[in-house]
Amino acid sequence: MDTEELIRKCKAITLKEEETDKISFIGNMRKKGEKLAAHCLIGKILLSREVNTEGLRTTMQQVWKSVREIKVESLGNNIFVFKFPSETEKKRVLYGGPWHFDKALMVLTEPSGVGDIKHQSFQYTSFWVQLYNVPLMCMEKDAIQEMGKKIGKVEEVETDESGECIGPFSRVRVSVDITQSLKKVLLLEVENGEEILRPVLYEKLPEIFFCCGISGHQYRICQSYNGQPKDQLAFGAWMKVLTKAEKAKQNRNRDRWNREASQPNQDYQHQP
Repeated sequence: MDTEELIRKCKAITLKEEETDKISFIGNMRKKGEKLAAHCLIGKILLSREVNTEGLRTTMQQVWKSVREIKVESLGNNIFVFKFPSETEKKRVLYGGPWHFDKALMVLTEPSGVGDIKHQSFQYTSFWVQLYNVPLMCMEKDAIQEMGKKIGKVEEVETDESGECIGPFSRVRVSVDITQSLKKVLLLEVENGEEILRPVLYEKLPEIFFCCGISGHQYRICQSYNGQPKDQLAFGAWMKVLTKAEKAKQNRNRDRWNREASQPNQDYQHQP
């Protein structure tokens, strides 16, 4: 019996007078519960098929690069509790997302209230978004924040030490409603009424957004999918961009390849 079925059965029970004794989670008991919840995240894997708990634990232990064990327990309907060895570790994972499992989005959230699962919302996920070719006059925090508000709820704007966003692109972290189509472009109005379009590029964007822009299913089973190739989908890989860490790694690999390619072949040099 799954969690939702149990909740429905509980609601159908009529309590008799002798059954109405309450258990109060206050005082010391509440403090212990809050300490437990502070180390936990609740996550939902947006897959139509059932996710194997042990497979999920093994995979995410490696992906999250956690030295100490992360406990994973299934709550049914592809909803899981992740208990971390420390609150710091939990925060690192939460703010390092979004994360994927088997190419599907994993929506992570902190327990709300007493952690009643039926009240947990899996409607929002945070993305770092990169905005390219931003006009120079807009390369400051307030302007980038206004742009971010058109994408979702702004959580953070990346700035330099002077509070500016000057560079080839600007980064803003936004909480996005994944039940709605993703924002693909921003329309900016500049001087003389001129309007310019700027693409919205998402870090760690899964493929499941690429057909209708809404998460929760793979593109091949989307109602908007008519058998067209990936490059003809309304939302595509062009919306996905490398993270700063991935770009740095790519640059290091390219520099190493260039150095190795520029070195003379030692075997050839020593031939008589």
